[in-house]
Amino acid sequence: MSKELATDNAPMHFKISSGLKRVLGRDLITDEFVAIFELVKNSFDASALNTDIVFINNSIFIIDDGKGMTLSDIKDKWLFVAYSAKKDGTEDSDEYRNRISSRRSYAGSKGVGRFSCDRLGSKLTLQTRRTNDGPVEVVDVDWTLFEQSAQAEFDQVPVLHSRANNFSLPPSIGALSTGTVLEISDLREFWPREKLLKLRSALAKIINPFGDSTDGFTVKLWAPHELETDAESDLDLVKTDGSDLVPSYSEEATEIKPAHQKVNGPISNFIFDTLRGKTTSIDVRLSDDGHSILTSLTDRGELIYEIRQDNKYKLLTGSGFNCSLFYLNRSAKHTFAQRMGVNSVSFGSIFLFKNGFRIFPIGEKGTDTFGIDRRKAQGYNRFLGTRDLIGRIDIYGSDEIFRESTSRDQGLIDTPAYHELMECFDENCFRRLERYVVGVNWKDPHDLDREDTARLKGDSASARIAAIVSQLAGTDGVELVRYSKDLVRILNERSDDFSDSITSLRLLAEKSGDARLLDEITAANDRFVNLQRAEQAAREAADRERLARRDAERIALEARTQAEKLGFSLEEEKKRSLFLTSLTSLDQETVEILHHQIIIHAAAINEILGMQFDRLRDGITPSRDDLLSFLENISFQNRKVLSTARFATKANFRLDSEQIEVDLAAYIVDYLTTIAPIFADSGISIDARNSDASLMRRFKPIEVSILLDNLISNASRAQASDISFDIRQASSSEIEITVKDNGNGLDPRITDPSRIFEKGFTTSTGSGLGLYHISQILDDLGGSIAFDPSRSGAQFTIRIKGR
Repeated sequence: MSKELATDNAPMHFKISSGLKRVLGRDLITDEFVAIFELVKNSFDASALNTDIVFINNSIFIIDDGKGMTLSDIKDKWLFVAYSAKKDGTEDSDEYRNRISSRRSYAGSKGVGRFSCDRLGSKLTLQTRRTNDGPVEVVDVDWTLFEQSAQAEFDQVPVLHSRANNFSLPPSIGALSTGTVLEISDLREFWPREKLLKLRSALAKIINPFGDSTDGFTVKLWAPHELETDAESDLDLVKTDGSDLVPSYSEEATEIKPAHQKVNGPISNFIFDTLRGKTTSIDVRLSDDGHSILTSLTDRGELIYEIRQDNKYKLLTGSGFNCSLFYLNRSAKHTFAQRMGVNSVSFGSIFLFKNGFRIFPIGEKGTDTFGIDRRKAQGYNRFLGTRDLIGRIDIYGSDEIFRESTSRDQGLIDTPAYHELMECFDENCFRRLERYVVGVNWKDPHDLDREDTARLKGDSASARIAAIVSQLAGTDGVELVRYSKDLVRILNERSDDFSDSITSLRLLAEKSGDARLLDEITAANDRFVNLQRAEQAAREAADRERLARRDAERIALEARTQAEKLGFSLEEEKKRSLFLTSLTSLDQETVEILHHQIIIHAAAINEILGMQFDRLRDGITPSRDDLLSFLENISFQNRKVLSTARFATKANFRLDSEQIEVDLAAYIVDYLTTIAPIFADSGISIDARNSDASLMRRFKPIEVSILLDNLISNASRAQASDISFDIRQASSSEIEITVKDNGNGLDPRITDPSRIFEKGFTTSTGSGLGLYHISQILDDLGGSIAFDPSRSGAQFTIRIKGR
């Protein structure tokens, strides 16, 4: 006889142990900084404009001027575990929400952030008031009561409530009319100055790392016992607009001291505005309607390009996706460490913000959320790594689209929208910045230390930038809105990169419909063809001259031999062969080669002039650019003639070809001590010193001599009596040359010293081509030149690397 099973269908219910408090508190939120962040987020969601975090009397006060709570709010919302009125849409909308940014969304929606108080201290006193004429509701929570017995049920542990007429605050804090105060006491951690400084730095990263406020929300950190030390470490006081001295964190201060030097004051972070003018950055955002992606890339304050493309990431529409990403060159890293008191690697890399607040642990040191370091490991010097980057991604939206992990330190949960976010960042932000940095900045080692765009104005860099911009312009679906016409430009026709650059520029002009640029390209290409034709004709003429001379020498030699055989007068033969005898004694081969070089350059000048005469006879009036290019090419060829002529009398090098491969440092010293003094203006002394520097490489000796001659000539015109060249070994593959003179220095009318290297720039009666030719020659050598305006006279620093 079988037993029948019980059919009692009466419902059962979960019982909740008081141990849930620890699960939601200290076990869930393991980092004290994250605990404070969670409480600050609650203030943000309460429509606060200001939140103060105060450390005083072994307690932490979190004070905000938000909307506060009524007793009903406390019972039905604050004490309702895991319930979030923000999540179910019942959070009231009132005059408080109207006073803040319309873009501000709720930062939290889990309903457990209040248990962060348990992570910080064992006791909590909550004071809150909704209106000025209402009472202050006071709630006292002793978290230790929840830990006495795991058998006790959660809702049976008492939480005490009382009322007061006013907020009870220490006298040093001041008064509060409405809002909420959390007083956390019996702290679980000791908070020394070092830890408070770390908290300040962490707050700067979570709330406003790219500016002074987040949607009108300001956070201040106060620790009155640290004020005296702040004043000492912060170099004390700074001037205001008046004559008074005030603490640097004061609102009246006209100068903000580095945040890492003090504990007290508003949380602000101005470092990124500083970096924007010192390095390469990219900004990517969705248009207001969400249909387009707008991208702009800037290099040290110079806009390189701005593009628009359709938004293919449908789940990001309405998210307000915005990314600012910075490449940290050596100069930017130095600035960062100097201003922030911590190196950029320790600070973090690319942070993700949802509704204005940081998502942990994305951006932390050692966290490779976007797979950037894994990719970098695939190829040396081809990819950027997280240590090369710092930036911020912003998104806005509900927790259903971008869901944050409940553990608070595991980032966002993997959703389709999160996948689109990652893809959009990778394709449109990271890889576009990387393509520019690797393709432009990294190609020129001298550019890594520069805080300005001087190195970008050389022909080689301009060609690389033009290639990147034209590639973008040729990409389907990409509209080129703007680009830098100072950097994306037509190169000098002599440049080795001219042909490739013209191809890139022609594509760019066609895609952008720039008829003026197309006309300029055509004119430049014509000049290039004419120059190539002139140089070829000059070489052919020189070769013919060389063959004729060799034939004459052969005939003369045969005649002399025949004369000897026939017994002609020896004296008569000596007279007839006097030139050849002298030529041989001066090293016939060397002089012959130098003579050949002079003919090449002189013939080139003749051909260039002839072509211009032909154009004029055909009624073609040269444009200003044509005329400037024509004169500049003649000037450069003429300088080659002068330099070659100097070699013809006293040269220790055989110019067997246009290029030679020798020790460049030794060549420079030899030229400066052997040849340059003979032809330098009278009254100037040339001193050349080599501190055991050496650099074996190929170069054009005539062009290096032009470089040196121009520097000496400029010093002479500036009334200098002495010029020195100090060569040292900057690294195993680089030499540095410091050029100093005691002349009049730079004309005081020149406010931007970087312009002295521009074609035709001059404040005197000169051509304005000397320093331009120097910069062009160094650009071809892969070198750099910089003017030091802080010195008396003139001082230049030249750096040249081996190849």
